[in-house]
Amino acid sequence: MKKLLKLLLVIIVVASIALTVFWFARPADVSFDEARASIPNSEYSHFADVDGVRLHYQEKGAGAPLVLLHGFTSSTYSWKDVFESLSTNFRVIAVDLKGFGFSGKPDGDYTRRGQALLVARLLDHLKVEKAWFCGNSMGGEVSINLALANPSRVAGLILIDSAGVAVAGGGSLAPGYLQVPVIGRVLMALALTSDKLVRQGLETSFYDDTKVTAERVAYYHRPLKTRGGQLAALRARTQWSQFPVESELGKINAPTLIIWGAEDELIPLDAGRKMNMLIKGSELVTFEKCGHLPQEEMPERVLVEITKFIGAHR
Repeated sequence: MKKLLKLLLVIIVVASIALTVFWFARPADVSFDEARASIPNSEYSHFADVDGVRLHYQEKGAGAPLVLLHGFTSSTYSWKDVFESLSTNFRVIAVDLKGFGFSGKPDGDYTRRGQALLVARLLDHLKVEKAWFCGNSMGGEVSINLALANPSRVAGLILIDSAGVAVAGGGSLAPGYLQVPVIGRVLMALALTSDKLVRQGLETSFYDDTKVTAERVAYYHRPLKTRGGQLAALRARTQWSQFPVESELGKINAPTLIIWGAEDELIPLDAGRKMNMLIKGSELVTFEKCGHLPQEEMPERVLVEITKFIGAHR
C-alpha cells in the first residue's frame, strides 16, 4: 500500500511538472509587430492605454463615428471585408475588446458591462462624444450595455446576431469543460494545441463552410494558442451571465437595426425576433442561407443595410 501511494505521488508530481512546463512554454500573448504583415488593414491600427488596458483599434474615415465590436474569441479581423467600404461614409473605429485580438489580456472584469465602459473610455480618448455602435454576438451585447449605461453616447445600434436574450435552442463555441476549475484550463490548453476546435467552431458559425478557409482558421486560432488568449476567453466565458440585459431592452430609445442570419446555429433567429419585439421601433432584417457571422459571410449585404439604415436616421 505504501509503495502504491509513493508511486501515485510520483505520478502526480511528474504530471504537475509536465503541465507547468507545457503551460509556460507557449507565448504569453500575440505580437502585433511580428504579425503586422498578415493583419488586414494594419496600416490603420493604433493602440491606446485605457484604464490600465492596452487596447488595439483600427480607425479610418470621416463623418459620423461608427464603432465596430466583434464577438467572442474574435477581433477586428471580423470586420475586414466591410471596414474600408464603411470608411467612405463614416469615421470607422473597429476595436479589439479587452482580452481579444491584439488588445491586452490582464485579469479582472470581462463582463459585457465592463467591456462597454472600457469602450466608452476609449471614445473619451478619441474625443468622440456620440457614435453608432455595430456589434456582432458578444459585441452586440456590449453595445446594448453601453446604450443602457450611457444612452447619451449612442446615436444608434446595429445588432448582428447579438447575444442578450434567452431562447430555446442554440449552442456555444465554448466547451462545457471550461467551467471545471483548474482541469478546464488544462483541457482547453491541450485542445488548442491544434486548430481542430477553432475549425469546428467556425464551421458551426458559417452556413457556407467554403468560407472556413485555412487563412481564417489560422487567424482565429493565433491568439488562442497563447496563455493570455486562453485565460481571457475563459474569463469572458465564466463572467458572461453577469449584467443580464433582456429585461432592460425596453429602455432603449436609440434607432436600432437588427440583422440576423436565418441559419444561425449559435443564437437562433428566434432571438432576433424576440429582440425586435423588446426594443421599441427596431427593425429586423433576415439574411437567408447565412449563419452567425453575416459581416464575414455576406459582407456586401451587411454594408448596404448599415449604410441605408444610418443614412435614414441621421
